[in-house]
Amino acid sequence: MPIHHLLPLLASAKPRMLVAAAVTVRQAVRGAAPDRGRALAHYGAMADSYELRTLSGDQWRRQLVASLAPRPGEVILDVGCGTGRNFEQIQQGIGPDGRLIGIEQSPEMLAQARALVQRCGWTNVELVCAGAEEARIPATADAALFCAVHDVMRSPAALANVLQHVHERGRIVAGGAKWVPWRRSGAVSLNLSTWRLNRECVSTFEGFQQPWSCLGALVPDLHVEEMYFGGGYIASAGRSSSATGVLERRGAG
Repeated sequence: MPIHHLLPLLASAKPRMLVAAAVTVRQAVRGAAPDRGRALAHYGAMADSYELRTLSGDQWRRQLVASLAPRPGEVILDVGCGTGRNFEQIQQGIGPDGRLIGIEQSPEMLAQARALVQRCGWTNVELVCAGAEEARIPATADAALFCAVHDVMRSPAALANVLQHVHERGRIVAGGAKWVPWRRSGAVSLNLSTWRLNRECVSTFEGFQQPWSCLGALVPDLHVEEMYFGGGYIASAGRSSSATGVLERRGAG
C-alpha cells in the first residue's frame, strides 16, 4: 500500500496515539508478520473487559456464524475463539450431538471461555490453548470459523494447519475488519475509526486492505463480500453439504 494512504492516520492521531499510528504505518510499509508476543500481551490485558469492548460487533458476529450455518451433529472449529462469544449460536446449530472445538492462544481469554462453558453446562466443547499454527486439533471438522482474527488470517502456517483438519467437503467462513479503499469518499474518517477499534486487537496491519488474500491462496473458490461500506468482509468457501462426513465418523465410532 502506498505510504501516502496511511499518512492521514498520523495526521489525525492525538499526541498519545502518535506512537501507535507510527507503528501501523511502519507495519504496512515493511509487511510485518503477526507478532505473537504482542498479541498475547494485549489480549491478556483486556480479557476481563473484552466482551464489553466488543459488544457493538455482536450483530456482525451473528451474521458471520449464520454464514457458516452450523448443522446438527457437526464438528465445528472456532479459530481464535477468544472468550467464546460465538459458542452459544454455534451450539444452537450443532445441538448436543455436535462437537465444538475452540482454539485460542491467550490463556486469559480461554479462561473466560472455559467459565462460559461451565456456566452453560455444555459437555460437547473442547478448548485448545495454542496458536493456530501449532494447535493439535483433535478431530476432522465439518466447518471452520475465523472470526475477527486478522493475525491468523495473515499466517499461512496457521491457515494451513487449520485447513488440513477440515473435511474435504467442509465449509470455511472468515470475517473481520479491513481498510475501506482509500480513494472512496469518506475513507479517511472510516479508516481512522477502524484503526482505533482494532489497534489493540491485531499485532500487525499488514494485509489489512485484503485480509483474506492468504486464505484465498489456499482455498481457490473463496468468495468475498465486503460489508459496512467496505470496512468489513465475509469470505466463504466450500459450502457444499458435509452430512456424509458426519455419518462416516458416527459409523466409525
